[in-house]
Amino acid sequence: MNKIGNTLQKTNHRPKIVLTADETMMSKYRWGIFVGFSSCMPRGIIPDWFFFNVWSPPTPSENGRARYADFGLRIVEASLAEVFGEDEVAVVHPRDLEHMVGSRTEIIGIGGHDFMGINPPTSEFVDMLNTGPPYNRVKFFELMQKPVMQEKTVVAGGKAAWQLADETTMDKLNIDYVHLGEGEITVPGMFKSILAGEKLPRIINGKEPNADEIPNIRGATIHGLVEISRGCGRGCSFCTPSMQRLRFQSVEHIAKDVKTNVEAGQRSISLHSEDALRYGARGIAPDEERVMNLFRRVASIEGIERIGASHIALATVYHNPGLLKAVSETCYSMLDQNWLGAQTGIETGSARLIAKHMRGKALPSPPEKWQEIVTQAFGLLDDNNWFNAATMINGLPGETADDVIESIELIEDLKGTLSLIVPMNFVSMRGSALDSDESFTMAKMTPEHWQLMGKCIDHDLKVAPELLREYKNTKDIKSWLLSSAAKCMADTLKKYVNQMKQGEPPTERREVSKWLNPEIPDLKITNHKSELSKFKTKSLLKPLNTLNLHFSKK
Repeated sequence: MNKIGNTLQKTNHRPKIVLTADETMMSKYRWGIFVGFSSCMPRGIIPDWFFFNVWSPPTPSENGRARYADFGLRIVEASLAEVFGEDEVAVVHPRDLEHMVGSRTEIIGIGGHDFMGINPPTSEFVDMLNTGPPYNRVKFFELMQKPVMQEKTVVAGGKAAWQLADETTMDKLNIDYVHLGEGEITVPGMFKSILAGEKLPRIINGKEPNADEIPNIRGATIHGLVEISRGCGRGCSFCTPSMQRLRFQSVEHIAKDVKTNVEAGQRSISLHSEDALRYGARGIAPDEERVMNLFRRVASIEGIERIGASHIALATVYHNPGLLKAVSETCYSMLDQNWLGAQTGIETGSARLIAKHMRGKALPSPPEKWQEIVTQAFGLLDDNNWFNAATMINGLPGETADDVIESIELIEDLKGTLSLIVPMNFVSMRGSALDSDESFTMAKMTPEHWQLMGKCIDHDLKVAPELLREYKNTKDIKSWLLSSAAKCMADTLKKYVNQMKQGEPPTERREVSKWLNPEIPDLKITNHKSELSKFKTKSLLKPLNTLNLHFSKK
C-alpha cells in the first residue's frame, strides 16, 4: 500500500483549488466507519502514535490525491470540477498539503464535522475524561498552523462551519471565508468570484439544491459512504438534519456513486441517510417497493461484498417489521454477509420529552408509545441480525429527575440486545431549534444522570467481548493491537461503572473540564489577507460569544 507523502509524482502542475480536512477526518478507521467517533476522544488516553497509526491510520494517496475522502469533500470536489475541470481541483490528505499546493494554487478549502471539538459526543468525552483537548480540535489547529494556510485564500465549510462563523475567530485562524449550509449551488460561484478578485461577504449562506442538482462523486469515499437521501422529516428540535428539506437521490445516481467506490477498491458500502428504510417515502410511511429496489440494485453491483446503513429510525422498524426482514434477507442472500449495522437514536425514555422536543420521532404512533417502540424495535433488529449503535441524551431542556428515571428503566429493558448505547450530554448547536438553550455539562449532572450513564456503559461492556472476539483471533497484528487496546480501556471503565450505577460520579471534580471550551490560537498575520476584514459580512448570524457556546462554567 502506498504511504502518505511518498506517492507524489514529479510534476510542475498544481491545481488551483485544493480541498482538505484535519487528519481525524482523513482516516480509513481500522474497524469501520463508526470508529470515526474515536476522533472525539480527548488526547491523553492512548499514545498519539498508536491512535494515528493503528486506530485511525491515514487514507492512502495516489500522486498526492487522497484515494478515499470524506463524502462532503467529494461532493464539493465534484461541484467544483464541473466548473473548473478535474485537474484544477484536488482532495488532499493534510500530510500531503505542502506537496500539492503550488504557485498556481489560489484557494484551500477545508471541510469539517467538528472543527472546535464542541459538538456531541466530543464535548461530553472531553468534560468527563478531562485528560486533554479532543483529537479533532488538536488536528484542526495543527492544520491551520501550516505555512500554506497563511499564503493562500482559505475557505471553510461543512457541518461544523457554524463554529467558525465569527470574524474574530476567522481572523485568528487566518480563515478568509466561511460557507454555511449546502454548497452544490453556491460554492462554485463563490470560488469563481474569489479567483476573479471580486469582494464577497466573509460569511456566505448556501442554497439548498434539488436532488437532481447534486452531482455524482468523482472519487471514492471513506468506507464507501454513499448518500441516498438528505434531510429527515421527523423534526427533532435538538438536531440539525431535521432542519433540512428531505430529498432522495435516484437509484441510478446512487448506483453510479457505488461503482465509483468499487472501482477504487471498496467492497463494503454504507448507504447514508437519516433513515434508510424510508428511502423514497412521500410521508412517514415507507415506500417498500422503492426501498427494496434500492437494496437489490446496490447488492447486484459487481464487486460489492457488504452493505450497511448509516442510520435507521426505530419507529420505522417498529411499524414495518416486514420491510426490515425483507431488506435483511435480500442482503444476506445476495451478498457474503450475515449481519447489518446502523446508528439510531433513542434519546430518552420519557414520553413527555418526546412530545416536547421530538414528537415526530414516534410517528405514526403517539409519543406515549415510545418505550414500546424502542423495546420492540430493538427486538426486531436483534431477530434480523442487525447491530445498532444508539444514542441517549442527558440534560434536554426541561428534563426532570422522573424523565431520567424513565430512561434508566428503558435501558434495563434493552438488556441482552446486541447494541451499543452511547449516553451524550445535550449540546446547543447553532441551526437547531434549541440553539438558544444552554448546553448540559458534567457539573450539572444529578445522581439520576450518573445512574443512566452507568447503566449505558454497563450494557456496552457486556456486549463488547462479542464485538472484539473476531479481532482478537485475527492474524493481523494491528487489528490484534487495536482489540487489546479496546479491551484495556473497557477494563478501566469497569472500575467506575458500579459507582455510577449507584448515582455517584467517578471523580471528585465538580467544575467543567478546562478543555471543554477551546482556546483559539492567534495565528493572525499582517499581509494581503487583512484587506478582507475591511469588507464586513452580510451574515445574519448571531454573535458566537467568543465560542463559549452556552457552556456554563457553573
